[in-house]
Amino acid sequence: MGVQRLGPSRNIPLLLLLVIAVFVFFRHTGIASVSDRFAVVEMPGSDDVIPKLQVSVRQVSASPPKLGIAVTNVHAGPVTILTWNSPLDPLALQLGLLAFTPAGSDGPVDTPTVQVRRKMPPGADSLVTIAAGQTREQELELRDPVVPVAKLRGTVSVVCRGEWTSVWPSGVDGISQASLESAGAGEDSFKGSFQSEAVNIEV
Repeated sequence: MGVQRLGPSRNIPLLLLLVIAVFVFFRHTGIASVSDRFAVVEMPGSDDVIPKLQVSVRQVSASPPKLGIAVTNVHAGPVTILTWNSPLDPLALQLGLLAFTPAGSDGPVDTPTVQVRRKMPPGADSLVTIAAGQTREQELELRDPVVPVAKLRGTVSVVCRGEWTSVWPSGVDGISQASLESAGAGEDSFKGSFQSEAVNIEV
C-alpha cells in the first residue's frame, strides 16, 4: 500500500488551526502584550528639565546701563535651580556668563573673571524655585571694573551662556539633604548647558 499524501487543499485548514492555536496561547500567557508593557517604561533622562528652561536677556536702562537676565520655566511642573554659575547668580558678570560684542567687532570684548569657592551644602538663599510657566529675573548693572564699559559704547550684542550646576524637577521641599550635599552630582537633579538668544543693547 502506498503512502497517502495530503494535498494542498488539506494542508490549508491544518495551517489555519495551527496559527489560531498559537495566537490563543500567546494571548492567554500575556506574551502578546509585552510590547505594550515596554511602551510605558520611561528611560532615564526622559524627564530632563534642562531643555525646558529658557534664558533671556533684555535691556532695563541705558543710563546707567542695566540688564535683566531671566529664566522662564516651560516645564509642566516646578523646578528648583541652584543659582551658582547660573543666569540668576548675583555674580554672573564676574563669572563671565555674559559675552559682549560691540557692533563691527570680530568677537566679544575681554572681561575680567573671578573664581569663587562655594560653601557646601548650598543654603536656602542659593536655591530659586520657579513654578510652571513662571519667570524669575535679576537685574545687573554694567560698571567698571567688572565690565569695561568704555569698550561697549554704541550698539552691543549680548549673550548669556554657561552650565547649570544643578536643577531639580520639584520645589525646595522635594529636595533631600543628601541631594543638596551632592549638588551637581545627584541622580535626582539635572545638569546641562544654557544659552540665551543674542540681543542688542545701547550703551
